[in-house]
Amino acid sequence: MKILFVQAGLGAGGAEKVMSLLARHRLELGDEVHVAALNLPQTGIYHSLAEGVKVHTDPQAGAAVSGVAVQTARLKAIRRAIVEVRPDVIISFLTKVNTLTTLAAAGTGIPVILSERNNMTVQMRPFWRVAARLAMRRASAIVLMTERARKDVPKGLQHRVRVIPNACPPISGITVEQRQPAFRLVAVGRLDRQKGFDMLLDAMPAVLARVPGARLTIFGEGPLRQALEKQAAALGLGNAVSFAGNSRVPGAWLEAADILVAPSRYEGFSNVVAEATVSGLPVVAFDCDYGQRELIRHGGNGFLVAPGDVAGLSAAVINLLQDDALRLRMAGAYMESRDRLHPSAILKSWDAIIDEASAGLHRPAAVKDRPRLRSADQGL
Repeated sequence: MKILFVQAGLGAGGAEKVMSLLARHRLELGDEVHVAALNLPQTGIYHSLAEGVKVHTDPQAGAAVSGVAVQTARLKAIRRAIVEVRPDVIISFLTKVNTLTTLAAAGTGIPVILSERNNMTVQMRPFWRVAARLAMRRASAIVLMTERARKDVPKGLQHRVRVIPNACPPISGITVEQRQPAFRLVAVGRLDRQKGFDMLLDAMPAVLARVPGARLTIFGEGPLRQALEKQAAALGLGNAVSFAGNSRVPGAWLEAADILVAPSRYEGFSNVVAEATVSGLPVVAFDCDYGQRELIRHGGNGFLVAPGDVAGLSAAVINLLQDDALRLRMAGAYMESRDRLHPSAILKSWDAIIDEASAGLHRPAAVKDRPRLRSADQGL
C-alpha cells in the first residue's frame, strides 16, 4: 500500500510525533510511506522519521504572505504531492490541513482519513469550524482522540469516527527521579493562550507562600514568551520560575520534574500529560475539554481542578508538594495508563481504520471510482 501523510510542519508538536510513529510502523509493515510537509523547521525535523520515509516539501507553500494566498499556496502544494505520489490512502492532521487536503483530493477517489488533534469548538474561528465540518462529510474516516470530542461531531457523521488516543510508550533513556523532598514543578507546551501558563504564574505566589523551596520550569516556545516573562517579574517570582525553551530531545523535560502542572484552557489530547502518566509523574491539571479526564484519575495519578480555578490549582499543587506519601502513591499508578496507551494497542487501531478506508468502507457517497489524476494546476 502507498500512504501519503499530510502535515503543516515537522516541528515539536504532538501531531508530528504521532505521524512519525505511525509512518515508521507502516513502513515496517511493507508500505511505501510519503510525508508532505508544508513547512520544515529551520532546526530540522524534531521527531525523527524512519529511513525510507519519503519527505515532500514545497517552497511555494510558504512563500505567500496574505491569509488567502497562504491557504491557496498550501492547497496547490498538497495537490501537487497527491499527483506526484498517487497514494492509495491519504492521512492528514489538524483542522486547516484537513480542510485543504479534502479539497486537494476532491475528484481523485482517493480515501482520506482526517485526524483532528485539538478542540475545534473553541480553537478555530467560525470559518474554519464550518469548513472542518464540511471536510468531515467528504472524509472516509475521522480519527479523534477522546470520547468527549466524539460528542461534538454531528450525529450523521459519527459512524465514520474512530476514537484513537495517542500512543505513549515510556520515553527511552529518560528517567523520573523521585526526590525527597520534591519541589520541582514543570509545565510544558507552546507559549500561547491555550496552554494557560498565565494562570499558572498567577497561582505561584500562593504556592511559594506555603512551599518557599518550590521551583517552576516552563518548557516550550511561542508568541507569549515575552509577556509571560514580564508577568513573572511583575509577580515577584524571581528565581522561582524559569523559561527553558524546548527540551533538548523529546521528553527530556521529565528529568527535571517531580510534578507536572497542566493549566490548559482547552486541549484535544495532551501528549505531555500522557507522557507524565505513563512515566510515573503526578499531574495537576485543569479539567478542561478534552482529554484530561480520560488521562487523569482524580486522586489516583493526579488531581483535576475546575477550569480556570487558580486558587484550586495552587491548593492542589501545595497538597502534592507537602505530602510525600501521596505523591509517591500517585507515581506508582503508571501501569494503567501504560497499558492503555501502549503503541501496540494504538497502532492496531490505526491499522484497522487504514484497512477500512482502503477497502472503501464508510466512503462518502460523493466519492466515486478514482479517475485519472491530472496535473496540480489542472486539478485546481
